[in-house]
Amino acid sequence: MSKTTTTIRLIAAAAVAAIMAACGNHQKGDGGNSGDSSRQTAVMSPFVRINIDSTMALVSIRDNATEKKMPNRLFYGKGDSAEVEKLSPEGSVPSSVSCFIIETQGKRALFDTGVGKANGGVLMDRLKSLGIKPESIDYIFITHFHNDHTGGLTDNGKAAFSRAQLYVPEAEYAYWAGAGGKGSTAIKAVGAYGNRLHRFGYGDKLPLGVKPMAAPGHTPGHTVYIAGRVMIMGDLFHGLPLQIQDLNLCADYDMDRTKAIESRNKYTLMAVHNGMMAAGMHFFGTGMVDFKMNERDMELKSFEHNLPKR
Repeated sequence: MSKTTTTIRLIAAAAVAAIMAACGNHQKGDGGNSGDSSRQTAVMSPFVRINIDSTMALVSIRDNATEKKMPNRLFYGKGDSAEVEKLSPEGSVPSSVSCFIIETQGKRALFDTGVGKANGGVLMDRLKSLGIKPESIDYIFITHFHNDHTGGLTDNGKAAFSRAQLYVPEAEYAYWAGAGGKGSTAIKAVGAYGNRLHRFGYGDKLPLGVKPMAAPGHTPGHTVYIAGRVMIMGDLFHGLPLQIQDLNLCADYDMDRTKAIESRNKYTLMAVHNGMMAAGMHFFGTGMVDFKMNERDMELKSFEHNLPKR
């Protein structure tokens, strides 16, 4: 194992405690149920908008009405139970389901669409609260084809975003359209966009300068997106407070553990070394964090933002 990776794994426990405390201090509930059977608590902020720079804004939107807790057992993997229980003595880690909107160049790009209204998703309600009409979304970028990321693409079988151009990774589409993805609802969902569906390769140029990066492991075509100094991480992390202490811990949802570990290490290091803000679909709190590392450990700091005016 490289010295850098070892350093990342030795995150100070105090840093994690600070994050957990910050999450509690900013709690703001809005009732309802996300449809998830895991333990849940009041959600922090339903949405947060920040200015990345003078040309770009990022909006983090909670698709679940209550904050979720992922039990430790989901991270046991192959013989990791003792370490997991040591690193997460509470028995569970906070998680959530988020979607993100980038606003730049007079356009709006939505990254993932949550679980969908039929499954308890509240993305559409949150967009309404923000004053964002579905038809104002110009582009949709999908990180992978699991239902908690593609479920909101359709409403009663029709495209939920009537004007949006939909971009999906060719590698992800090919897997779920093939024998391995038999029965996938995502293929039908993306198909609802007709000629507005675009399947891209990793060398392709996407709108608004968004750069797609291969990040396989969670799924075969799982994709990270970079927009300016923002890294949309998708499902590289499922239980951030736990996994940031050991990037080699995987949730049971990862299809290929070896590749998932490689991708998580690669893009966490990239975010660290390039001073990028990371936005994760299952990060708790605001869903946005900075990864910072010094010679002794890795310090994780979450943004503190005010709710946008309504």
